[in-house]
Amino acid sequence: GPPVESPASLTFPVGARAATPGTVSRATVVWEPPAPDHAEALGLAPGRSTLIHHYRYATADGRGLRTAVTSFSAVALAEVEELARYRDRADGTAAAQLRRAYDWMRRAGLTLHHRDTITRSASTPSVRVTRRVHDQYARPLEITDLIVDARQDALVYEFTLPGRTARPATAGASRRTPP
Repeated sequence: GPPVESPASLTFPVGARAATPGTVSRATVVWEPPAPDHAEALGLAPGRSTLIHHYRYATADGRGLRTAVTSFSAVALAEVEELARYRDRADGTAAAQLRRAYDWMRRAGLTLHHRDTITRSASTPSVRVTRRVHDQYARPLEITDLIVDARQDALVYEFTLPGRTARPATAGASRRTPP
């Protein structure tokens, strides 16, 4: 797969798009208590504040709307110094581009396990994607709820799976050809 430093390795938040002509993209962070379902998923006590990332993307005519809300756990903020730095500027007004958040987590030594649940809204033509990310110790790192206007937009998931590592042949060893 791409190296950790590659900006294309994993996009944060799930479903994020690059701003292009004719689109509006805005991302901010706040320090406040998350929604009750996010607090429960992250193991946070009710009312306890954490770093929350808000993302909004839309075409100029309002179609193709995507909104995402991500709440980070205390573990993520303690382990990933780049995320922790946002606490002091999490006032909801300044732009906050966290598109490299997954790279930062991996660089901090965390192995990321993503679980995405996709559900259709019964009352609107929208799709909800809920991403839960845990580390190698099953500690929750973040939860994201993404809402996509499914009338005009497609949601594309792209995955890269690491290849198997071949063992080097040792001196004097015979090579076997697979059947």
